[in-house]
Amino acid sequence: MLTQVSFTADETLKNKALEKAKSQGITLKAFLVYAMSGFVDGKIALSIDVSEKEPEVEELVFTDRAIKSRAQKLARLLR
Repeated sequence: MLTQVSFTADETLKNKALEKAKSQGITLKAFLVYAMSGFVDGKIALSIDVSEKEPEVEELVFTDRAIKSRAQKLARLLR
């Protein structure tokens, strides 16, 4: 039994994948079916690396009183 798979993807990514598949003599559909099959069969493995590293934060020093006041107000709102 066949079923239809539908999802959205970035258009540029889709077009690049389509062209690459075409250049290798297969359709994008065939590639995606092979990829799903390989994933299910354990021939393709994916992993996600979650980093506990703190994001880099740049501290800005404002000298203008009006800007400094607004920046402090914004900082309080974001806490």
